[in-house]
Amino acid sequence: MAREALRYLLAGGANTALTYLLYLALLRLLDYRWAYVLAFLAGVALSFVLLRHVVFARPGKRFSWVYVTASHGVQLGLGLVVVEAWVAWLRGPAWLAPLAAALVCVPVIFVLQRWIFTPHATP
Repeated sequence: MAREALRYLLAGGANTALTYLLYLALLRLLDYRWAYVLAFLAGVALSFVLLRHVVFARPGKRFSWVYVTASHGVQLGLGLVVVEAWVAWLRGPAWLAPLAAALVCVPVIFVLQRWIFTPHATP
């Protein structure tokens, strides 16, 4: 599991960096909420490819792409709560909001996605 966790962090770091750059570009055009959602959605497809082929290197449960998409829905919801709390309640800068969300979401979503890519594991 330690090797998977390391690969998860590296792949997630790459995905986060790319989607963060997209977020910064979108932030010039859109409200931070829309910029976050659009950048997040762009990262879902990349995430599935990385999870399937790099991180866990196995197909996972039947319809794993559905589970991965659903896990990203959970991550999006949790991330939006953190982004809103960061900007509106804590008065943190909007440009740091996705990083705060990642710090909260990464450990939670790793456990969920590991379950998805472990075919015979129970929840």
